Parts: sequence; C-alpha cells; structure tokens
Amino acid sequence: MLLVPAKRKSYNAISGVDAVDCNIAPRAWRKLIGLCCLGLLFMAFNHAAADQARHMVLVAGANAYVPPLTPADVRKLFLGVVITKDGQRIEPLLNLTDPLLHEVFLQKVVFMSSENYQRQLFARTSHLGDPHPQEYSDSWQLISALRSRPGTVSYMWAQDARPRLGLKIVQELWQSRQK
Repeated sequence: MLLVPAKRKSYNAISGVDAVDCNIAPRAWRKLIGLCCLGLLFMAFNHAAADQARHMVLVAGANAYVPPLTPADVRKLFLGVVITKDGQRIEPLLNLTDPLLHEVFLQKVVFMSSENYQRQLFARTSHLGDPHPQEYSDSWQLISALRSRPGTVSYMWAQDARPRLGLKIVQELWQSRQK
C-alpha cells in the first residue's frame, strides 16, 4: 500500500499557514472582534456609571446667604441643635422625598441608623425644647420652602439641585466612591 501525502490546497509562504488553517481564521477574527466590541461596550457603560456617581449636597434658596458649615455643624443642625453662623440662624429641612437619599444622609452624614436618629431627635426636642426639623415628603413643597425662607437648608442629590428651580448648592456633603 502506497501512502500518498494529502494534497495541499495552497500554502502561504509568508505566514507559513495552510489554506485549510485559514478557514478557521475568519471565525477566530469574528470572535476576537466580538470580544473587542463587548469590551468597548463594557468600558462605555463603566464610564457612564462613573459619570453618574452620586453626590449629595447641602442646598438653600438661590438668594439666601448660608455660610459654609463644618461636617459637625451639619450633623448637629439635623439633630436639632440651633446653629447660628455670621448672625444667621440656620434651619434644617428634612428631605424625605427619596428613601435612599434619606438613608444615605443618615448613615454617611449624621452617622446614625434611622431608629437611632429618631431616638436622638426625640430626646433632644423633648428634653431641651429645641425645634424638630420640618419634614418634607413632596419635593415641590421642599423647594418652595427653601426659596421662600432665608436661612433654611436641606440635602439632595446634586443632579436635582438645579439653579433654575431657585436653588443653590451650599456645599457637597457626600460622594459615592467609584472603583
């Protein structure tokens, strides 16, 4: 029996690859291109997520003068302590329009759980007679109160604190971390 070598379809002298092997190349290229596209999509979405990092800000009416507050001042203010800076009494308004916002505010700015915050606030207002911060569950009522009452401040996501609504950002309170 005579063994005859298989006939080659063609041989590429530059790459050293048989034409039979080149039939695999288009599939490999499609896979590589598909993976590259997926990688680009992932990077685009990751970049978009980084652009949408959450920023919590302290806001006031656009025409109100509110001096910058230290983190301790903000914490005390929302715990019911009366704060006066540069002759201006500052009044806090609780923003309950977004449960996530309020929870992040309590944990990252006031450093308390919701239950501990309520207990501390109740103890302070009942024993010392300090005023309890007014609560707003409607965003338009909160914005209206901030615009009409000088010296009032509240917190919200930076993307919601628009100058056209008659608000100004006093300072940033917290920012989510992006990896």
